[in-house]
Amino acid sequence: MNTKEKIFNVSLDLFSKKGFDSVSLREIAEEVGIKKSSIYSHYPSKEAILMDIFEYFTNLFKYDELLNSKDFILNDNNEILLENPELFYHQGSEAIKKMLSQEKNLKIWKLIFIQMHYNDTIRLFFQNEILVKPLIFWNGFFTILKEKGIIRKDCNPKLLAKEYYSFPIYLLLEIFAKYDDIPQSSLDYFFKEAEEHAKFLLDCVKVK
Repeated sequence: MNTKEKIFNVSLDLFSKKGFDSVSLREIAEEVGIKKSSIYSHYPSKEAILMDIFEYFTNLFKYDELLNSKDFILNDNNEILLENPELFYHQGSEAIKKMLSQEKNLKIWKLIFIQMHYNDTIRLFFQNEILVKPLIFWNGFFTILKEKGIIRKDCNPKLLAKEYYSFPIYLLLEIFAKYDDIPQSSLDYFFKEAEEHAKFLLDCVKVK
C-alpha cells in the first residue's frame, strides 16, 4: 500500500468514526505516520480526500460487472425484468451485498448516512447519488412494468419507487445508527428483509 492509499484509508476510518469536520489533517498525518506537509504531495486539502472517497464510491456502481451487465439494463426488451422482476431486484441486491462485504465500502456508507446532516458536501452527495439516481432508476423499472401490463394500471410508478427503495434505506440507517462495527448477521438480516419487502410489494401490485 502506497502513501496515498494509506492517507485514503486512514482518512476514511477517521471520518466514519469521528465525522469529517472533527478530523484534522494533522491527525490524519499522525495516524499514517507522516508529516502533515507530506499530505499535500497527494491531496491539496482535506476536502480533496473526501471527494476522492466519493469518486471511489461512485465508481463502485459505475463499473460493477453485474450492475452493468445486459441482465440489469432497464428497457422493455429485458426478459428477466419482464418475466421475473423479483430476480431482477435480486441481481441488484447481490451486487450491493458484494460491495458491502468489504469493510472499506461499509465505512463509506456509514460516513454518508451518519454525517450527511453536518456537512453540505456529504449531504448533497447523499441526495444525488443515494436518493435521486436510484429513485429515477426504480421509477423507470415500475413504469416499464406498468406499460407492459405486469402491474396494475392504477399504480403510480414514482410512489412505488419510493416505497420500494425507502425500506432498504431505512434498514441501513438502523444498522449504522446501532453499530460501530457491523456484525455479519446484521448484514444478512438486511438483505433478507429487503428482498422479502420487494417481493411483498410486487405481489401487491401485480396483475393477477
